[in-house]
Amino acid sequence: MREMQKLGKLAPAVLVVAVVMTVSSACGGSGDKSTAKVTRKSDKQSTATTTGGSEGQGDPIEDQQSASGPTTDLVLVSDPVNNAFSVQVPLGWDNLVYSTVEGQIHNEIVNSMSPDGETVLFIGDPKIPSYWDPDQANEITRQFTENLDSMDLAYYSPAPEYFSKYVTDKFGQLDGFQVTGSELDSTVVQRYQDAFAARGLQVPQIDAVVIRFTFSDDAGKTTNALLKGVTINSGPVWQASAMGIGTTGNPDDFLAMLQQVFDSKKTNPDFTASQNQRHEQIMAQIQANTEAMTRRHEANMAQIQASANAHQQRMQAMWSANDASVSNFYQRMNSGDVQQRGFLNYINEENTVQTSGGQKMQVDNSYQRYWVNKSDGSYVGGDINFGDSQLRGMGLNPSDYEEAQIVKG
Repeated sequence: MREMQKLGKLAPAVLVVAVVMTVSSACGGSGDKSTAKVTRKSDKQSTATTTGGSEGQGDPIEDQQSASGPTTDLVLVSDPVNNAFSVQVPLGWDNLVYSTVEGQIHNEIVNSMSPDGETVLFIGDPKIPSYWDPDQANEITRQFTENLDSMDLAYYSPAPEYFSKYVTDKFGQLDGFQVTGSELDSTVVQRYQDAFAARGLQVPQIDAVVIRFTFSDDAGKTTNALLKGVTINSGPVWQASAMGIGTTGNPDDFLAMLQQVFDSKKTNPDFTASQNQRHEQIMAQIQANTEAMTRRHEANMAQIQASANAHQQRMQAMWSANDASVSNFYQRMNSGDVQQRGFLNYINEENTVQTSGGQKMQVDNSYQRYWVNKSDGSYVGGDINFGDSQLRGMGLNPSDYEEAQIVKG
């Protein structure tokens, strides 16, 4: 029972995440649900990975003759992965909408690319974890952070400091990368404070920042980028979230459009209820476990890891079943005339790789070398030494694979 009570302290994280995810609905837009080109991506695995190879294949790309400016013409769509949320996205743009779920933590991701490939809007980052204050963590909490990529131990870092490091770490390898400005965002802070107060909740520490940076492509063409970052400190747990713009034009021209998309994002109440029910079930299972604390602890951690593995397999199945709906997005992203392909890869933490036959694929950027199955297009990845012996160690026949080269964005 003592251990169950300890694990029960994880509940504040669920509350904070739920509030953060629903803040956007306070000023949510409205619109009819219509048919649109909506795409999504599956979760990425953090270890040596085998995944489907249908990325980068799809319908022919229509020629785009004119530059794409901001638009207020949006269409309402739902997350096709977990039905966790709905959002209004730009009609006529290529939109990637999906969610990731690990335990009680979920992320809602939106990418929108303009028809001319010169502008990208993004909301959310699936790789930003939820954080626990080390001084307020217990043994169970620490085990969770060791076993789940979506949780980490770290002291609170206000938005200006957190996202200054984040921008450099995430985008610093882009050619010509340079931070050009940083300013506090008091308007966003006030909006979040009002949202917490409206729900009758204690208003936590909230910090927000706007960071501007530039980078260039191989031809020297400059992209101007803007990132809006928020951190929320609720004591034992704290959150960080980001959204932004990258464009060959002026990112300020797209700010209102980005805000309109963000304000329209609403978490599905049924999804929230199912998450809460799952939490209660896990707590009931732990409470029913009367074994010695160490053995019970190990069983709990094994259950968490098994759940994560099963989730990744389920996402892979969804990816395989729905690759026709995502192919157009990746086909556009991998075409030679998309200015922001490299930027999108950094946002989504992917690499574009190309086989000897010219096929381009999107892969998790966790690896340095990639080997593609010649018959079905699946791939495996590893470090710089990953080769024939490692393939054999995975029970694979090296002759069935060829190395795919990373394509610079």
